[in-house]
Amino acid sequence: MIVNHQIQMGDYTATEAPRGHLMSVVRALGRDPRRAVAMMTGAQIARAGHATLARGDLTVAAWCSAGCSNALRVGDRATVGVPRGTENEGCKTPAVKPGTINIIVAINQPLTRAAMAEALQITVEARVAAISDAGVASVRSGAIATGTGTDCIAVAAPVPASRANSIVYCGKHTLPGELIGRAVMRSCAIAIARALN
Repeated sequence: MIVNHQIQMGDYTATEAPRGHLMSVVRALGRDPRRAVAMMTGAQIARAGHATLARGDLTVAAWCSAGCSNALRVGDRATVGVPRGTENEGCKTPAVKPGTINIIVAINQPLTRAAMAEALQITVEARVAAISDAGVASVRSGAIATGTGTDCIAVAAPVPASRANSIVYCGKHTLPGELIGRAVMRSCAIAIARALN
């Protein structure tokens, strides 16, 4: 089970103890938290994007919920855990609004661990491409963002019975990589456009 749970801004019960809060959400759904992946966001789940692509017997689906007010570029100056007095040296202060891009990818065929790592990499690259195409700027540096400060990604596939019946490669040269990339870019483009309007 994968959960993308929307919280309200200022919901300190959720943000001060996210693990416990999400475990409660999963239990309320009648599921075992030990068998679930749960994410939370302040972005509107109802404005999420979705795309499903298939070719032959391979199907990939992607869902994206997006808020862009927390947009950052990889390598931007840190906003937490920095020495006192240096938090804002030459940096803009991030807005306090919903700003998370959460992505769920579901693949209908088993993946090896290496292929799962490649699927995650492709998902990240597709998110970056969608953000770049939308022209979303970092709230810290003003450069084109690569994500937000609180993004989460979950990639799900059936558990393989053996390596023999699993997808072994999932890079950009492969069909799984192509379908993951295209599905994630489409779902992110939809969600980001909705977040910006």
